[in-house]
Amino acid sequence: MSTPLNRFGDRARRSAWAVWLAGGGVYFLALLHRASLGVAGPDAVDRLGITSTQLGSFVMVQLGLYAVMQVPAGVAIDRFGPRRVLFVATLVLGTAQLGFALATSYPVALAARALLGIGDAAVFIAVLRLAAMWFPHHRYAFLTMLTGLIGMAGNLAATVPLAAALGWLGWTRTFGFTAAASLLYALLLLRPAVAAPYRAVPAPDVPAVPRSAVADVRAAWARRETRLGFWTHQATMTPGVVISLVWGFPYLTAGLGWSDAAAASQLSIFVLGTLTMSFVVGPLAGRRPTWRSPMAIVVALLGILALALLVLWPGGQPPHAVVTIAFVMLAIGGPGSQIGFHIARDYNAPVRISTATGLVNAGGFVGAMLAAIVVGRVLDLRGGTDPSLLDYRWAVASIALIAVISTLAQVLTLLGVRADILERMARGEHVVVPQTEHWWDRAYQRLARRPRP
Repeated sequence: MSTPLNRFGDRARRSAWAVWLAGGGVYFLALLHRASLGVAGPDAVDRLGITSTQLGSFVMVQLGLYAVMQVPAGVAIDRFGPRRVLFVATLVLGTAQLGFALATSYPVALAARALLGIGDAAVFIAVLRLAAMWFPHHRYAFLTMLTGLIGMAGNLAATVPLAAALGWLGWTRTFGFTAAASLLYALLLLRPAVAAPYRAVPAPDVPAVPRSAVADVRAAWARRETRLGFWTHQATMTPGVVISLVWGFPYLTAGLGWSDAAAASQLSIFVLGTLTMSFVVGPLAGRRPTWRSPMAIVVALLGILALALLVLWPGGQPPHAVVTIAFVMLAIGGPGSQIGFHIARDYNAPVRISTATGLVNAGGFVGAMLAAIVVGRVLDLRGGTDPSLLDYRWAVASIALIAVISTLAQVLTLLGVRADILERMARGEHVVVPQTEHWWDRAYQRLARRPRP
């Protein structure tokens, strides 16, 4: 005979998909808002009378605050739960987008994008926390992939459909409707809280007494694996984010001379490439833990190669097919960046998962913020108000340089993590993902002057 507790657990498990999908809807809207500047950049320049550097500052401020708020957002989710945080985030997103819809000056529009970055910061890691609390551990990789797909659907809505809406409805009504969507969606999150069937419990290494937020952040960052997740996220994600969010559309239209419709379609291909590759990278990362970091390095290198194609193509005018291939290669960075979250999930105590995930998530957006402002600065210094294709090639080259630095940091941190794991294995300790020693491990141990296990 089932007890009331068992019946409650069964009922909670049956509602798990509804709970997670409610959070996924917030992420769809967040990506729609976040990526909306990708096709609205030229309209923003005309409406607000701004320069390339000022356009880049929209992304810098939005992603900068997004990155800065990752750790506070993770701590808040660990403390107050994902439902409350998602409710507040949805209201903030809708308010920010409404401010952007009504903005007629640069300061007001900049403040709206800043508020958008703050509201966006908690959404993804809150949805991942729902996955960790409402589903068993072995489904986490699959749900991380599905969360990314929902976000890419929102990103896709911010390409051709949003460009069409801007042409048909205009700036104010288009962004006003998207703002209303978030404000109304918040009503779905007003339901009473329900205890999750797989909610986190304190781990043996985490004291039962109240912990300070600073202590949680330090404990998460102290793990080399968390830092590996940070650099993995940055190296794989930064190039694609900068291209898809703001500089891809101007590069295609002002640089290569494509029409607005062709450029919006190209960004749609980028999103479809991300969706398609999610079904490849996500399952492999979930089923083959030892493949995760090697796959992430390959993805990072593909991003660098894609940027090199755009920069170094003879004459600087690559054919449409080459641009499409480059954009698809960049699109793999989105699914590849999720490997960082798997690493954070595996190597941190349950009560610190959201804090660690926030640190990892900050990696890609810190890199994107820096790259966005560097691109704008390069264009202003070289081309002023009318940059040429050569100016855009220099700007894209600056993204590639940042990606190279991030990839080097990723590789060096990975070698340190592997050395730690090999030492623990030599002592007979349990490790989450066993490793096999290779020549590069021995070379790193000699260079780092670490004793061989």
